[in-house]
Amino acid sequence: MRRYYIMAISIILTILSLTGCANKTLKYDSLTNILEDAVADSAWPGGVMMIGQGDKIIYHQAIGYHTYAQKQATKKDDIFDLASISKVVGTTSAVMKLVENGQLSLDDFAVKYVPELQGPNDVQTALKKTITVRHLLTHTAGFEPFRLFYEMDCSVESRWDSVFQSELKTKPGVNTVYSDIGLMVMGKIVESVTGMAQNKYLKQAIFSPLKMEDTDYLPDPALLNRIVPTEIIKEKLIHGYVHDENTHSLGGVAGHAGLFSTAPDLSRFCRMMLHEGELDCVRIFDPETIKLFTTRINPNNSRCLGWDSPEGESSGGIYISSHSFGHTGYTGTSLWIDAENNVYVILLTNAVHPDRSYKYPNYFDWRQLLHSVAYEELELTKRNPEVKLKERWVEKFGVRR
Repeated sequence: MRRYYIMAISIILTILSLTGCANKTLKYDSLTNILEDAVADSAWPGGVMMIGQGDKIIYHQAIGYHTYAQKQATKKDDIFDLASISKVVGTTSAVMKLVENGQLSLDDFAVKYVPELQGPNDVQTALKKTITVRHLLTHTAGFEPFRLFYEMDCSVESRWDSVFQSELKTKPGVNTVYSDIGLMVMGKIVESVTGMAQNKYLKQAIFSPLKMEDTDYLPDPALLNRIVPTEIIKEKLIHGYVHDENTHSLGGVAGHAGLFSTAPDLSRFCRMMLHEGELDCVRIFDPETIKLFTTRINPNNSRCLGWDSPEGESSGGIYISSHSFGHTGYTGTSLWIDAENNVYVILLTNAVHPDRSYKYPNYFDWRQLLHSVAYEELELTKRNPEVKLKERWVEKFGVRR
């Protein structure tokens, strides 16, 4: 009888393992130890991490230095180049406001606001007339990921003409291809609708009402000591101005990059989103607007409107819920907001320092581990079946992918 009992228990445990119910959880001494180990592993020279649950700050820590020379320690309120997080905290927020106010529709054609969106031939011009705001936000407009506009020896206006004339690789609405070019066009639509530079509109409509005092494009040179530098290119340290070459060549403000911010400021933004658009009695968005923009467009694709959701080897970690939305930035930044668990996690680093090759693979590995352990700190260890653990941690912790 005892033999059959043992066999039954063995079968049950096998079934639980196969269904993911008996998965091991990751275990690490502490988040601070991970941050220190990541710096020691050259994942980044320094960084700031913040975890919030509701209105409570669970964790806020700065680690390392501005550069590997270790001359200036990273501080909790340091200012980071957000890179592509600009697409969501910046451009997408502007679009959310305009759609909510009835000034813009997701089904509006882009050429209605940017008639320069045409060429380089008649076929391409005809295709571009069918691009909608929705296509641009979901990366389905048909543009390629990026082009080196900054290498063109010409005026800013001529570079923008080249952006508008960029060739579509597919018909709009057919394929999802993450594209800087689409968001560059989206930024110009925001400016056309508002009659204002995008940075000024965002300051007026979003950042100032939220008291995000250190969030802006084109940071004040007086703040240089607080701004974390990024890459060294041609023996010159990029410090105090945007790392993205296309954005820099276009004057520092673009739909896909250029925004600088701090963990405390981003915390206010995250709390507003978790509070369904309101913070400190100031309403930024209606709840319906947030739901619209942070819900997957297609259940088989992670893309929302501007925002992304977790899947695959997500930077948000293995415990992040499917009702989450976020984005990452090329410089070494990530932001995830988990509506189901009322949690947000912010990680700001300058992983492209001293050059972008340092990101591979350490930055991506440590980023996922940090986000995962953040949830363990909150005792939220229900695995998300859509997220896979990176192989490095499978080997270390023995946790099934």
